[in-house]
Amino acid sequence: MHRDRQLIKLWQQFIPLSLSDVTMALGDPLTTTTLARLPDPRTNIAAVGVAKAIAIFCESPIIMLLHASNALAPTQVSRRALWKFTLIASGGMSLLLALTTLPWIFAIVGEGWLGVSPSLSGTIRSTLAIVILWPFAIGWRRYFQGLLIHSGQSNAIAQAGLIRLLVVGGILAGGFSLKANGAVVAAMSLVWGVIAEAVAVTYLARKWGATKPPETLSTPELPQDLASVWKFYAPLGGTMMLAWGARAALVGIVARANDGAIALAAWPAAWGLVVVVANSTRMVQQIIIRNRKLLPDRLLIIFAITVGLACSLILFSVSGTPMSQAAIGWFVGQDNELISRVRPVLLVSAVMPLLVSLQNAMQGFLVSEGRTWGVNQAAWVGAVVMLATAYFGTQSGQNGAVAAALGTILGVTMEIGYLFYIWRNVKIIDN
Repeated sequence: MHRDRQLIKLWQQFIPLSLSDVTMALGDPLTTTTLARLPDPRTNIAAVGVAKAIAIFCESPIIMLLHASNALAPTQVSRRALWKFTLIASGGMSLLLALTTLPWIFAIVGEGWLGVSPSLSGTIRSTLAIVILWPFAIGWRRYFQGLLIHSGQSNAIAQAGLIRLLVVGGILAGGFSLKANGAVVAAMSLVWGVIAEAVAVTYLARKWGATKPPETLSTPELPQDLASVWKFYAPLGGTMMLAWGARAALVGIVARANDGAIALAAWPAAWGLVVVVANSTRMVQQIIIRNRKLLPDRLLIIFAITVGLACSLILFSVSGTPMSQAAIGWFVGQDNELISRVRPVLLVSAVMPLLVSLQNAMQGFLVSEGRTWGVNQAAWVGAVVMLATAYFGTQSGQNGAVAAALGTILGVTMEIGYLFYIWRNVKIIDN
């Protein structure tokens, strides 16, 4: 009974944080549904998918700022150092994204590395130009989210996420009613949604006292200046840059598949739905970081497994039932060929929520111990396996979107195995 009560408390901490990720991820299927009902849907879905892959790669080094903010929040000196780092890193990533819109750079990155058709290049570059502020807003938002998590104000994060979803939905609805250019509407909803959320989360952090200086000024084990923050954060930032760089490279593999033209639309459409459910498990990592010293590791692992299984069951019920055909048709429009490519991706990806939950659990254990290098090493393993599996799948004539899904599943599985191996070694050494 005592263990059950502890699990319930973990779920109570987790659900508001998870809702924040869900509201963020819902933007993808809402965007796809809108684009499917605007002119030239396949082109715009493919172009927005490629543009978002590039934008997230530019954002990727600052994704782990949430984790760093949560971990470094206990002292005021660490907070100040991380805030300076946040502004510098986030501004730098927005500058990097701006550079990708230059024709000669995009010719190298988009048409050369990713194999994007020249007919899509103009639409993709226009989309990227609109979302230049995306990385800066993401970094700002994640810093204050970390402070809110540390102070136990996870409900505020969910509230800010809801504001983002309302802004995204409002812009998409307006664009649909005006029959505007689909890619432009999608880009506007993306950037203004995250800016609105960043403003909201900053306001709520101040309102609920999360920004008040902690009683502890500094401790020797936490970073106290920019140099030490960089040493702590570099493996985490490198991990995300590697992971999302590999995801961008995966788009290049999909583009070169035998069915590349349709696969470029099917992959982001299908993966957007998978991410809505799978990303709802990511905050498992924050729960573990926050409770690592308070609860047994075994209980935290059981919690991660229950979260993952519940979410995998949800995804399977969506993709593996007779009603899935009609549901997917509502989502991507009445494009039978696109529907036939999306459905198998959803079915094979039903295991992803469980894998993402376990991945984040293992990462949380290592981050809480300051073993961020282990997270980076595991990401290398996962990226190599993912790309190799997808490449050989497409070369053997496999459907491009399915090859990408199978590569992602196998890559995450191998990454979890490596994370577990490092974690067990750390426990043995520490004991």
